[in-house]
Amino acid sequence: MKKIVSLLLAVVLCCSLISGCSKTAPMTAEKEKTTPGSGEVKKEESDPDKWPTVSFAICTLQGVTDMDIVNQALNDYLISINAGVLANIVDFELGNIGTTLTLMLTSSDNPIDIFTDCFYTNLTGAVSNEQCIPLDEYLEQYPEVVDMIGEQFLACGQLNGIQYGLPVVSSHATSNCYALRRDIAESIGVADKEGEMLDYDELTDMLIKAKELFPDLCFFIDATVSYGIGVDNMGDSSYEGVLLNRGIDTAEVVNFYESETFMNYLEYAQKWKNAGLFLTDPLNADRAVATNLKNGVAGGEFCGGYSIEAVKSSMNTYGDYVVFKINEPVANASSGGSLYYISSVCKYPDAAMKMLSLLYTDPVVAKFVAQGIEGRHYVVDENGCSWFADGKDLSNVNWVAGCATYFPNGTLTYPFETDNSAYFSNMLESNRTCKVTDGLGFVFDNSSVYDEYSAVANVVDEYLLALIYAEVDIDTMLPEFQKELKAAGIDSVIAEKQAQYDAFLNNK
Repeated sequence: MKKIVSLLLAVVLCCSLISGCSKTAPMTAEKEKTTPGSGEVKKEESDPDKWPTVSFAICTLQGVTDMDIVNQALNDYLISINAGVLANIVDFELGNIGTTLTLMLTSSDNPIDIFTDCFYTNLTGAVSNEQCIPLDEYLEQYPEVVDMIGEQFLACGQLNGIQYGLPVVSSHATSNCYALRRDIAESIGVADKEGEMLDYDELTDMLIKAKELFPDLCFFIDATVSYGIGVDNMGDSSYEGVLLNRGIDTAEVVNFYESETFMNYLEYAQKWKNAGLFLTDPLNADRAVATNLKNGVAGGEFCGGYSIEAVKSSMNTYGDYVVFKINEPVANASSGGSLYYISSVCKYPDAAMKMLSLLYTDPVVAKFVAQGIEGRHYVVDENGCSWFADGKDLSNVNWVAGCATYFPNGTLTYPFETDNSAYFSNMLESNRTCKVTDGLGFVFDNSSVYDEYSAVANVVDEYLLALIYAEVDIDTMLPEFQKELKAAGIDSVIAEKQAQYDAFLNNK
């Protein structure tokens, strides 16, 4: 999808680490400042001047000057449907989101009512810092929100059996793929194999042929994207205890760095290093995938998405690519994604839930918030796809663009800068049909082993890159790495994670 992902790709990857992989923040408290209403849906006031106003944010990379215009248009619509609630959209600059949101989540004078953990925190952090309230009673009042999210995916926002966050409606399952520039694929005679499943032997043979014809290109940029393919890291970017086979038909948490899966990867890494497939001087080079693809340094890279078509849409930002499958889509414990919450400083939580319901279920509300005003910020073609309005681009659109998955339900918006009008409908179909493991919704609380967890993460940071790029003698370095992990306490982390995972499964 030709979203502005060329600028946001690194940020989105960061988001997945923050709101998915970093679900391991220590728990420190369970008390909430605000509680839901009585459970009764109040009769709406007929006078909009008496309606509560609910604040929530958009996150931008550039200045936004149309805030008042969009707020007015949205509120005019809310009045027209007698919503009983008004909106106050505020603008967060990405670089200041941490400071801004932290202040608003502790302020009684300038509070934020609805917030997302995307680019900011994670489920355990939001709960332990008492920043959000339980939503279980509200979901009984708003079953249409549950239907829109999908009941099985609600687990991604639950902690200790309590629903604190609402998952964004997006793709929960991911298929790992490899994308090869089409001209290269045609040159080596594999373009007609698009969509086919490749194992690592087949992929390696294909890329060695590509390297022979295109010696100046690399074909693997960021090894951190690929070294964990085949496991469920359980939302842990340091891989401190994983489920093998992507969590399918297994409940055993194992030491990834002593697993056959990791050993096999290192063998391929050595082959790729010897064949010149890695980025030159990877430990010191700019490993940004977007930069190296756009600048013509790389001819391909591992990638992922809910389908081949979705991956192709995303890769179109960088050119024409042939996409091969590495595995099938799976939703597992690594599939957390970002969540939306009602803040604990919200003065009108009932109204905030009403607004959340509209953001999740009303296409007009969703489009105003995620895309702005049709004709001013975007236009829609005959296929139902949206594009920048004439003369507009990211620098001057004065609203967000191409960031639908940041919002509660981007699937209600028009697919942006793509010819794939079925982008979102196919995404929802993938959620309905994908393989879902028992681990979906698991969140590791590392507070009881926090010192060990931190020590292990430091060891991983010290050794991992050199190993997965085969920049060192693996036979010498790997045993040293494994020994240091043991000394740092990885066995204690794994034992605690296993105990929590067993309890999670027993309580399902």
